[in-house]
Amino acid sequence: MIKDKQAHSALLAVFPNLETLHNFIKKSDNQKVFHSFVEFAFQENLIPECDENALTRFIQNHARDNSVIAFPKDLTFEELFKKKNALLNIGISERAMTDRINALIQKKKIDLPKLTNTMLTRLKKEPADTPHKRNALRCLSFWLGYERPDIDPSWNYETLFRLCQETNQPRSFNEGVRIGLTLSSRGDVIGHDAVVWLKNNVKNYIQNSINLLPYGTWGKVKSYDITTIFIDFPKEGRANYPTSYQRSIRNAISVAHQMAIRWALSDYCTKNRFLSIGIATGDFANLDNYLLPILNAKLPGDPVIRMTDYTHQCILISDIRTVFCPHPKEATLFNGETLNIWWVSGLWSSIYWDFIPHLLEDEIMQNKPSSVELLSQFFMFPEQLEEKIEPNAITRFFSFPHNSLLGIEIAKTLYYRRSFWEANEILRIVLSIDPTNLNARALRMALFRNLAIEAPSHAIAGIQFKRAEEEAQFILENCNTLDEDFFCEYAVINLSRAVNTLRRMRESADSGDRFPDFRQLKSEVIDLFARAEKLFERGIMVSPTGYRSIYLLVCTQIIKDILLTHEEFFTDARKPISVPKSEYRQKALDIFLALNWVRKKTPDQMPYDYLEKILTQSFSRHDESVTLKAYRPTLYFCFAVVLWDFFPTRTVSIVKHVLQFLKATIPMARELEKQNLCIYSYTRCYGEMLRPGTFMQHIEKSIQLIETGIGTMEELEKQDPAQPIDEDNGNFTLLTIHI
Repeated sequence: MIKDKQAHSALLAVFPNLETLHNFIKKSDNQKVFHSFVEFAFQENLIPECDENALTRFIQNHARDNSVIAFPKDLTFEELFKKKNALLNIGISERAMTDRINALIQKKKIDLPKLTNTMLTRLKKEPADTPHKRNALRCLSFWLGYERPDIDPSWNYETLFRLCQETNQPRSFNEGVRIGLTLSSRGDVIGHDAVVWLKNNVKNYIQNSINLLPYGTWGKVKSYDITTIFIDFPKEGRANYPTSYQRSIRNAISVAHQMAIRWALSDYCTKNRFLSIGIATGDFANLDNYLLPILNAKLPGDPVIRMTDYTHQCILISDIRTVFCPHPKEATLFNGETLNIWWVSGLWSSIYWDFIPHLLEDEIMQNKPSSVELLSQFFMFPEQLEEKIEPNAITRFFSFPHNSLLGIEIAKTLYYRRSFWEANEILRIVLSIDPTNLNARALRMALFRNLAIEAPSHAIAGIQFKRAEEEAQFILENCNTLDEDFFCEYAVINLSRAVNTLRRMRESADSGDRFPDFRQLKSEVIDLFARAEKLFERGIMVSPTGYRSIYLLVCTQIIKDILLTHEEFFTDARKPISVPKSEYRQKALDIFLALNWVRKKTPDQMPYDYLEKILTQSFSRHDESVTLKAYRPTLYFCFAVVLWDFFPTRTVSIVKHVLQFLKATIPMARELEKQNLCIYSYTRCYGEMLRPGTFMQHIEKSIQLIETGIGTMEELEKQDPAQPIDEDNGNFTLLTIHI
């Protein structure tokens, strides 16, 4: 480890930016401590002279922006120490850690008070509201920076201080969401080992999902009886309305989704042994009265996931992506009360819900040539290979072909590994049993769309787009309760077809495609954009939030307007599709005004402050609705587009945020690349399954264009965040630059 790197990291962990430094030195009691930091910086060759101004310049030149934080959203200081090994790479006890902290502080002659275990305990329960507590956090920050210089630099004093302030936030542990999982049988014995398997898998998922599902307080797994376990997810805060339960319900649905599939893949699942999952919301003292009847109810088709009427309402209002039965079943409780029982008939798993680890690891589900060939042969000649092939997820599904959740999950995994035809084979089986399965039809719609995008010719692409269109029409005619995601996916067929045709027209000179009537094709492209607009508007209408539809609607309108005024983009592939922001700024602003997201400013408010808060909140809420790691990079890219292209003004602060969100996608993409998974990407406005390498090329190109035109993050850190950026610098359209 390089000595300077440790010292550099330690100092910035205590003073991540000038604001932190100024808040520290303006208090006279801190002067002695501050001088010790100056001497430390000089002794470690971080500053050229032992001078306060030199240290200030050092912080100014190396300041870190904490706008994008990598830690779980509802983490507290106490929870941080419970997860210190996973989050901070600290495997030692707290007592040993305090000893090492004090030894380092003494060795480096930092004039901070000694850190005690008692103080750590207090910080877990109390806010850092005294100088002594704040100095304790500085001790911890200094040690973290020095001993763990390679961890995320966001783990600094400001972060720890914020976590302590969260400690005493009001939480209601009397209300929340209770999820029950019970095993039942129609002849087969339910052994103790099956119940142990169930408990261990639930605990394993909760324990390993902190980085994916950091939205709420996890409860403990408790046994209700021999075959039933409960998990409570307490409601955060004091507010008492349906959206108050959003995070807790989302976590409950995530557990239910994972366990429904894991159970179906396990050897304990038989045709006579069943898992039922019930979810109830409200006052914990009364939930058992509703949860037990739900778990024991006999429902059509033996659905796994079922819930109370109020839980169903909370899910709809909170925009949690599930598909329900058309009508609930009534049940009468022991006290004569009528209970409506709703059950989940499907999940938008291909967009929002995360992968099943077993499916990612299954040998036949890999996208290496040997696995792809074996799977293809197995679909074509199952009788010949049945005895030769090892048991796997596909053979398991063939044993339970009525399990649509399992079938769609397998198809989703194949889809994200670009095994489009193999995924379609699985969906064919799902749809043979239930032709009106919305999620299966919608996923097949996406498969044909991706096949069209990658088709070798415009004619073949047209065939595949037509097949996708037919799937959408079938859904419109035969499926009930269509939601925002269906209309978005349907609209993206038209959007993708328009952009795909545009790209083929631009590249026609170098391809085999011939377009004798360019004028007619231009008209068709514009018409496709118009059709997509109408469908996105339908998506906004049926959604409680409409975040996804709003973004894609603005994208579609901007691209259409650019093409209407710049016909040269249809034919000249050498010319990037990019125009000055002034040409399309008003289009996005009109949408924001129509949504009442732009308010009249007050004397102490910067222009568009309210809009920035609304956009940030919208991104955060939509991000929270996603547990699928292969979709999150696209969310970050899309929000960068919102800030760069849609936001009315461009300031240093906005550009820094754009760079942060773009850069944050790269480690996500690299992690997906290790798992041979693709990214559901909108970098080319397609909604396509893109390999991480290609996705990262798009991101790196975007970053390079911004840094070349405006400046690097290091250069921007030295400027006033509110300073406007000359739009002639870095004047390109992030939305369309990769088409």
